[in-house]
Amino acid sequence: MKRRFLLLLLALLGMTPSASSFAEADEIVVVVNRANPVRAAGRDTLRPLFQTARTEWYGRSVMPVNLPEGSPLRQRFDMAVLGLDPESVARYWIDRKIRGGERPPRKVASPSAVLRAVGDEAGGIGYIAAGDLNPTVKVIARIRDGQVLPP
Repeated sequence: MKRRFLLLLLALLGMTPSASSFAEADEIVVVVNRANPVRAAGRDTLRPLFQTARTEWYGRSVMPVNLPEGSPLRQRFDMAVLGLDPESVARYWIDRKIRGGERPPRKVASPSAVLRAVGDEAGGIGYIAAGDLNPTVKVIARIRDGQVLPP
């Protein structure tokens, strides 16, 4: 729906959208604090961090940050990185709680809150839409079409 509206608006303004502008709008970027030495991370690295199975990374405590469960961005991220749909993610965290495992990632309300949390915490890691990116964080992975790709 948003894409159709954008296309209509651009057509009315006499502009032709580029394929890269839509790719950026659909792309998710995984971001870390700028002090983090990591340059790139794949699914095998990200999954244990966001499932809190790994709590230290490069000598620092990791602080993964999630968007709310109902967020379409969160659902796409969970499917690409964790390989889980929303119901499976909920069951995973219930099981972890029952078994006394680590707590789920910190949940924040918006992409700007993700940027703030990750930018303020040396061990911070989160994800946002590529269009929300700013220089306070560093990109270590991109998620496009359900695939985790290098930055």
